[in-house]
Amino acid sequence: MTHPTSPGPALPVTGLASHKSYTIRRSTAFAGLSLLALTTAWGGVTGWYILSKDDIAARLIARETARQYAYEDRIAALRADIDRLASRALLDQDGVEARVDELATRQAELESKQALVAAVTETLQAGGIASPAKVPLRSRLIKAEEPIRASSVSSFAPITSSKPMPAPDVPGLRSSEERKSVPWQSGEAEEAPQPPAQRVAESLTRLDQSLSETATAQLAALRHMDQSLAESQKTLRGALAETGLDTDKLAASTTVAKGVGGPFVPFKVDASAGPFEATLSALQPRISAVNRLRGLVEQLPLRKPMQGEVDMTSNYGYRVDPFTRGPAMHTGIDFRAETGTPIRATAPGKVVSAEYTGGYGNMVEIEHAGGITTRYAHMSAISVSAGQLVTSGTVVGKVGTTGRSTGPHLHYETRIDGEPIDPTRFVRAGSKLANQL
Repeated sequence: MTHPTSPGPALPVTGLASHKSYTIRRSTAFAGLSLLALTTAWGGVTGWYILSKDDIAARLIARETARQYAYEDRIAALRADIDRLASRALLDQDGVEARVDELATRQAELESKQALVAAVTETLQAGGIASPAKVPLRSRLIKAEEPIRASSVSSFAPITSSKPMPAPDVPGLRSSEERKSVPWQSGEAEEAPQPPAQRVAESLTRLDQSLSETATAQLAALRHMDQSLAESQKTLRGALAETGLDTDKLAASTTVAKGVGGPFVPFKVDASAGPFEATLSALQPRISAVNRLRGLVEQLPLRKPMQGEVDMTSNYGYRVDPFTRGPAMHTGIDFRAETGTPIRATAPGKVVSAEYTGGYGNMVEIEHAGGITTRYAHMSAISVSAGQLVTSGTVVGKVGTTGRSTGPHLHYETRIDGEPIDPTRFVRAGSKLANQL
């Protein structure tokens, strides 16, 4: 039968047992079917989860294990890098120590050479020979108590051969923002600092260069000294040649007492060891020769008997006698000067006569080295006495006109073993050595 108010047609249902018929609405049928489908789907999902949950867990564990192994492999690789760096550092350290030992040895040699350069310089300066200033030696840069390290690696990280078991807590990875905040991981990376080994190598290189410059300066100083000595030797020989004396014979007979002494210990230099030793070896005999010549110059009467410009009025040799107007031998030279002008010794020596002596008038005679004597005559006053030791420049009297004289002047003589020789030889020699007397 049909109801006018029902939403849809009713379905007839016939009961088999009771032979009764029922009517089911269409919406109810759809709801039942939907419930049946959901129940079936839930059961399927539940069954799939139950069946696959063990597989998912296994995959998750495998992935975390692989990540852990990768992490441990990275740690092991970093440790291996540290080991390699440490081993390289040891090799670098051995190389640095060997180089430091080499530089220290060179520095010790330079200090010894510096002492020789200083000794030669002082010797030349004491002898009045121009020489360069002392070569400055740089302060010690190598100290035995302060070892130089080639690397900051000072310990070793052991390498584990077997793979470790996965750790329960895996360190988290930095986020992209954190990585950007680290300079060496960001695009705007700062300049990496200089490695310690490189800094040490550069320091040693600078020290090596400094030592080389010092060695070059020392050699240049010796060569400059050798050149100065060669010039002095040439000048001294040329000046002494003006005297006409046998300088070798005169030097052998001339002894100068100086407050020095001690046992003789020869100093040997191997000229084949290098340019420094070769120059020093050649320098020694030149120093001896120059010192010998200078010692001889200091003993010879090469200075002027009066300071300032002097006017020579009569030469050595034959002349017309001012009193007899006949030929005569003039045994000295005459210098015109005002009465009272100081007269000075022309070389160190001993006064052997200081008195009025005939035609010489007031005369002083001084004995010098090598049998050479000088005479100063016609003085108005005598300032020394017999037996007195005088030095170059000592005032021995004053200009006058005593004795056989026509006016105030100085009669000056030089003699060897009592025989007069031309004093102008010594005057000319002295004029060539004016800067060294």
